Amino acid sequence: MLELMTDQLHRCTDVRSVLDCLLDRALELSGTSFGNIQLMDWKAGHLEIRVQRGFREEFMNFFERVRLDDSSACARVLRTRAAVVIEDVVVDRQFSPCLEIVRGAGIRAVQSTPLVSSSGALLGVLSTHFPAEHRPTDIQMCAMKDAAQLAANAIIRFRAGAIDHGEGALDGAADLSNQPDRPYLDTRRRLLTSQKLLLESRETIVVVEKLLARDPWRTGEMAMSGLGDVGFS
Repeated sequence: MLELMTDQLHRCTDVRSVLDCLLDRALELSGTSFGNIQLMDWKAGHLEIRVQRGFREEFMNFFERVRLDDSSACARVLRTRAAVVIEDVVVDRQFSPCLEIVRGAGIRAVQSTPLVSSSGALLGVLSTHFPAEHRPTDIQMCAMKDAAQLAANAIIRFRAGAIDHGEGALDGAADLSNQPDRPYLDTRRRLLTSQKLLLESRETIVVVEKLLARDPWRTGEMAMSGLGDVGFS
């Protein structure tokens, strides 16, 4: 099944088509018709829903932007970088601020899986929802993780392609950056003036991607000395 999804992703033409492909696969794996994918805007500090299935305006408005300290399953994923399963939202006390909206949408259970690339970049969250109490199997969760990683890698390829063609390089990296830290502002400016170097070295692209996509609460772990190792000056 991963081979089939890999083939489908190679036929995608942009980030939106990658997200549609991933969500369709996730709903198939989950056996449900409710789901969404959020991408992280590190500059603004919140997740934004980019594609969804099955939800109405009230739900979409409530979860339009989810921040790190929110009580939802997707916010917990951001804090832990690990999948979260709430098999019954009614008895999950931490979820209570979201309960009325979710129950109004006919949802009783949810799983959220991080979109993490092979190189460790956290791009967003994939969530599927269920009308009754439910816990996905370990096999389903493993398949969800693998699919999310394939999609994250494809998204990064499209963003790297934008840099290759000199189109929107800054915008393409914006929701991977941990603003407003000054080191990241400097890194983004250097990205714009170092496109030739990025094209010549895939390793450099991966390193920069990691710098721009690290969790905002871990930015203290990163030292600007690492930039010298990849040829920036």
